[in-house]
Amino acid sequence: MRKLRNVMAFFVMSVLLVSLVSAAPVSVSTLGSLTTNDVTVEVNDEEVDEKTLLVVEEGEKLHVEVELKLPATVKDANNNDVAAKDAKQIEVLARLSGYEYSDYVSLEDVSPVFDLKAGTKKTVDLELTVPNDISNEKNTLRVFVLDRNSQEIVKTFTFHVESPRHAVEINDLYFSPGETVKAGRALLVTPVLENYGDRTEDDVVVTVEIPALGVKATEVVKELEADERKDVPEMFLPIPVSAAAGTYDVKVTAKYDRYETATKTSSVTVVASEMVKADKVLLAVGPGAQTVAPGKTATYGIALSNEGTTTKAFTFDVATGGNWATASVSEMLVVLAPGQNKVVYVDVAPAADAAAGQYMVSVAVKAGSETVQTIALQATVAQAPAAVESNDFNLRNGLEIALIVLVVLLVIIGLIIGFSRLRKDDEEEQTYY
Repeated sequence: MRKLRNVMAFFVMSVLLVSLVSAAPVSVSTLGSLTTNDVTVEVNDEEVDEKTLLVVEEGEKLHVEVELKLPATVKDANNNDVAAKDAKQIEVLARLSGYEYSDYVSLEDVSPVFDLKAGTKKTVDLELTVPNDISNEKNTLRVFVLDRNSQEIVKTFTFHVESPRHAVEINDLYFSPGETVKAGRALLVTPVLENYGDRTEDDVVVTVEIPALGVKATEVVKELEADERKDVPEMFLPIPVSAAAGTYDVKVTAKYDRYETATKTSSVTVVASEMVKADKVLLAVGPGAQTVAPGKTATYGIALSNEGTTTKAFTFDVATGGNWATASVSEMLVVLAPGQNKVVYVDVAPAADAAAGQYMVSVAVKAGSETVQTIALQATVAQAPAAVESNDFNLRNGLEIALIVLVVLLVIIGLIIGFSRLRKDDEEEQTYY
C-alpha cells in the first residue's frame, strides 16, 4: 500500500513539473532561416573571413560592409528543400575590442532595425575609427547580427595595428585668461601636439589665427619625437580694441613633414571694450548765441568729430522759423573717416527790415536718415550796426581755432577716462590672478 502511495505521489509531481515547464515563456527567434554562412563582410572594400589578418594604421577609418543574403529555400532535417523563414527586427553591429579606454571612446557602430524577406539580400554600411593610441598588437573586430531574443550570429576578425610613419595631431588647446577676452587685450593660446607616428618630426610650424579679426601668431617646434606629447609655447594674439562683441573661431594649424597638416578649431567670446563707443559722434558749437544788425551776417561754427569705428557722412538741415533771415551752410555734405574732425559754418543774415529781438535757428545734423543731434542757435537782431561792425578780427579764423581746441579737449578727456578704466581693469585682473 505504501509503495502504491509513493508511485501516485511521483506521478502527481511529474504532472506538475510538466505544467510548469509548459507555462514558462518561450524565446521565439526572429532571425528566421538566417545563418552564419549567409553573412559576408568586407573591410575597406576587401572581403575578409575569420582566417584573414587585417593590417591597419592608428587613426585609420574602417569601412565595414556587411551583406546578409537570405536564401529562398533551406534544407530540413530530412534534407528536403523547404521555404526559408523571413528574418524580422534584426540589426547589425560592428565593434572593436581590446582598447584600454573603450569606456570613454565609442568603438562600435550599429545599423537601424530592419526586416529581411526570404530570397532577398541587404547590405549594411558601418564605420569605425581605429584609436591613435591603441596598442600596436593583435586586436579584434567583431560583427554581430542580432534580433530581440535568439542567439546572435557573430563573425570575428583579427587585425594588427601599426603606427603610421608620420602622424601629428593637435590634441588640446588652452586659452588664457580663458575662453572670454575683452577687446583691446591679448589672448594667449597654448596648443598641445602629440606625435602618433614612428618618426621624429623636425620643425613643426604651428599657426594660431582668428580669421575674422585678422590676427595671427606662429611658433616653430624644433623637434617632436615619436609618441611624444608637447606643449607649444604660449602664442600671443592681440584682440583689436575695435573688435565687436561676439563669438569668433580660433583656428590652429600644424604643418609637418613638408606637406602634412593637422588642424583644430575652437572658439572664444570677445567682450566689447569700454574704450570704444561705436558710432560715437562728438559735436561742439561756438558761439551758440550772437548779436547781429539787419543786413549783416552772423557766423556760427559746428565742430564734428567721428569717434566711431566706421566712416560716416553727415548732412545739415537749417531752419530759421520764419522770413526774418536767410541761413546757409558752408558744406551741405561732410564725410569723416574714424578719428577725423571738421568745422562747418552756418551763416545767418537777418533781413534789412527784420524787427529787433531774439530769434532761434535750428540745425539738424543727420547721418543718413538718422538725426544725430538738433542744434539751437540764438540770434539777437539789434538796431545799431556799430555794435557788430567794431569787430575787425576774422571771425571764421577765431571760431575755427576755438572749436579745434574744444575738439582736442574732448578727445583728451575721453582718453583720460579710457585709460583710467583700463588701469582699473588691470588692477582687478592682477588681484584675481
